Amino acid sequence: MDTQTSKAQLRSRIRAARADRSLAEATPTSSSPVTTAGSVATAAWDLIREAPVRSLLAYAALPGEPDLDPALDEFLSAGGTVYLPVVTTVGQPLMFGQVTGSMASLKPQGRWGIREPAHDSELLTAAQLLSPAVGLDLIFVPALGFGADGARLGNGGGFYDRTFGPHGAVPLWSEPRVIGVCFAEELDLPGLVAEDWDLRIPAAIAEDGTHVFAD
Repeated sequence: MDTQTSKAQLRSRIRAARADRSLAEATPTSSSPVTTAGSVATAAWDLIREAPVRSLLAYAALPGEPDLDPALDEFLSAGGTVYLPVVTTVGQPLMFGQVTGSMASLKPQGRWGIREPAHDSELLTAAQLLSPAVGLDLIFVPALGFGADGARLGNGGGFYDRTFGPHGAVPLWSEPRVIGVCFAEELDLPGLVAEDWDLRIPAAIAEDGTHVFAD
């Protein structure tokens, strides 16, 4: 079985599990008043508060993804600056826009219906986003899961690899701090093999806290 087939099978399995989780959490019981997605947001907020974060890059969750909106709204209310990725052209690196209201104020944009800052607002390239002028302190990267060494399983579009991967527009190294986001059962995925262009993540948050990957 080749690497791409293995990744496709992992994506299919994880998406099915996320759909089941979303259905279960849509009808919470008295024994489970806090959703898993909500506790991932709590882990994100704890991480933000631990460090002097002034500005960060995050994402607006699609259905089934860990939803960081509560943490991001807390951060915005405290005077923090949040940037989100913007897809302008398929096959090209991501652009980035600043959130100027609440996360709930964002409107779905483009072919995938992702909530993004307005496309007619000022957008930054990856190089501009990571410049000293912006002073980005933290990046949250969504994923379907991670291998034991931090290899990231994305949705298959290649946007994060094309933007921040080893051969991307602006490869991410030690700064700013990069944290992956997934559910706990999606960590240490067996059989996930990274290609040399794949983005690797040093650590990730899930509903049970922060996990540091092996070098």
